[in-house]
Order: sequence, then C-alpha cells, then structure tokens
Amino acid sequence: MKQLTVLKIALATLMISAACPAQTVTTFIGPNIHIDDCLVMDTAGNIYGSNWMGSAVYKVTPAGEMSVYMDGFNTPNGLVFDDAGNLYVADHLANRVYKVTPDSVRTQYGPPLSTPSGLIFDPLSDTLYVAQYGVDRISKLAPDNTLTTYLSGGSLNGPVGMAFDENHTLYIANYNDGKVFRVTDGTLEPLNQVPGTSFGAAGFLAYAGGNLYATSIGRHKIYQITLDGELSEFAGTGVPGLLDGPADSARFYNPNGIMASPDGSKLYISDFNTQALRVISDIPTGIRTDLSGQPLDGFELAQNYPNPFNPSTRIRFRIPAARRVGLKIYDISGKHIATLLDAYLPSGEHQIDFDAGFLASGIYVYQLRAGGYTEMKKMILLK
Repeated sequence: MKQLTVLKIALATLMISAACPAQTVTTFIGPNIHIDDCLVMDTAGNIYGSNWMGSAVYKVTPAGEMSVYMDGFNTPNGLVFDDAGNLYVADHLANRVYKVTPDSVRTQYGPPLSTPSGLIFDPLSDTLYVAQYGVDRISKLAPDNTLTTYLSGGSLNGPVGMAFDENHTLYIANYNDGKVFRVTDGTLEPLNQVPGTSFGAAGFLAYAGGNLYATSIGRHKIYQITLDGELSEFAGTGVPGLLDGPADSARFYNPNGIMASPDGSKLYISDFNTQALRVISDIPTGIRTDLSGQPLDGFELAQNYPNPFNPSTRIRFRIPAARRVGLKIYDISGKHIATLLDAYLPSGEHQIDFDAGFLASGIYVYQLRAGGYTEMKKMILLK
C-alpha cells in the first residue's frame, strides 16, 4: 500500500509537470509609453509604472488604457502600495519619498534621504524599507517619520531591487554588480550574481512561486534564482529588441522593472529602451498539491459558505506565514463596503463571519490581501 501511494504521488507529480505550459512573452502595451522603471499593481489590477527619464508615474488599466497618475517628480524610481491604497514614490534625485493618496493628494513621506531607489513594506508591520542607491544603504522609515539605517556599505553596491518571500525573508539586489543577497538576522548572505554590463546588472527583483526573478538591464535577459542560490536564464536571448514569443526566443531591450501578478502566474516587465510593458505568462507557481488538487501550503481563499446567503456567511482563508491581513467587501462596481479584518495573524487557517443585514440583495466581492498576495471571490446576497 505504501509503494502504491508513492507511485500515485509520483505519477501525479509527473502529470502536473507535463501539463505545465512553457512560458511566453507578449507586449501588453507599447512601445513608447514612457514607463521605463519600477512597476507595481493595485488591488483592482491596475498597473503603475515610473518614468525615470521623465517626471511622471503612469497608470495602465487591465484593459490597456493608459493615463498620467501623478506628475511633477524629478526622477521617479521605486513604487509601492500600502494596505490603504496609498502609493509611495521614491523620487531619486530629489532625495525624497512621496506618498500619494487614492484622491491624488501628494505629500512628502518622512525626512529627506539620499538617492532613494527601491521601496518595499515589511509584511509584518507598517515599516517601509528604502534602498538608497547612491550611498549603498537600506533604511527603515517608520510611520512616525523615524528614519533608521538597517544595512550599510559592505557588499551593497547600488542596491535597488528588494523582495520578501512568504517566510518574511528579505532579498536585495545590487544594480551595479548584480549581486543578490538574503538578509538573515540583519546580515547579508550572498545568494548569487546576475550578469550585467557597464550599463547595469540587476534592475529590479520580484518573488513568485518560490523563486526570485531579476531583470538584467545590461544583458537584455530575465534570470531566475532559486532560494538555494541556483541562477538560470529564464527569458530573453540577450539580443536587444522587441520580439514576442516563447521565453527562450523573445527579445527585451534593457529590461528594468519587474513585478509578479498577485497569483504569481505572470511577470510584468518594463523595457527601459523601448518603453514597452511586457508580460511573461505561465510562471511556475511552486504550489504543492495532493492527489485531489488541493493546496498543501501557501495562501488559499475559500468560497464563502453558505452562498447564496441571507444575511450571514462565513469566509475561510489560509496563510503560510504570519502576515498583516486585510479582508474587505466591495460591491460589484468596486465601491468599498466594509473592512472585516485589518490585523496581524499567525500562519494557519482563519475564518470570519460576515453579517450583511445592512446591505441590499446583489452580488458582492470579498478580497483577501496578505503581503504581496491578493485574491477576490464573488458572493451572492439573496433577501
């Protein structure tokens, strides 16, 4: 029986691997759309990209419609959203970090600091990590405007890209020499090195499906780095250009910004030279499943029960590690209705009961957000 079970598991693994399609590269919008640097996505699926060579941050809807989201920066670089929907912009040569509210009100966030580049929030707090390219430093910026140095000098050489994995481990990539580090107890541990040229090495860094992905702005390629430190070419031939197709034959031209979709199945890339927004599809998710296809680890948002319901229903979800978790309700037009949860939770399964007695019958959406993970499901209220 034990041998049979092992055989079934091996067969299931083989079937899953065989069914995994090859990665393909497409151009979502562009070229010449002015986006050439960092990318970030909001909870509605809109993509925001900074224009290092200009002064604006641009917004691209899921339908591919583009607009100026906020102008008036010097050299907009790193971007990140907080859980309240505020956008933070590293204005590199202005030596400032700015906060832009959903109502497009811009204010300086924290004190001036030299050459801010990459931005990322600590998944377990409201602390903002700021990579400072010109001074080889990673700083922490607290909500009370307290600025402290977290890492400085040593092996840091123009840090820009940063990413957290599901275990709250921070990874940092140097733009200048492409070295990638894991941060353990405040110490840099070398992981590998992204090849580059005098133009630059690692543009930005993303985490998806248990792996790190880095753009090589100088080599016109995308690299994958496992958490064990294995480096491999993931997309791009190394010949500069704008060519879609299979990942191993597609062409990029100074790929720079990189961002994973909430489910980790896609990578979005900004080409610095062509100013096109590229997409790599069918990224391996790294989600382990049992023979019935149910996830064994990772995030999961279950369908509410009962559904349809009147007036109460229960929402269950699972997170693989301690995270700040937000659970919100929206109507079908996207209007925010209620916040059911905004708190730090331990790993494991959780449930929230929702009483919709104050709402009219209709279709509503509940959204789970935990760290970089976002998932939404519909539910039906029938009175």
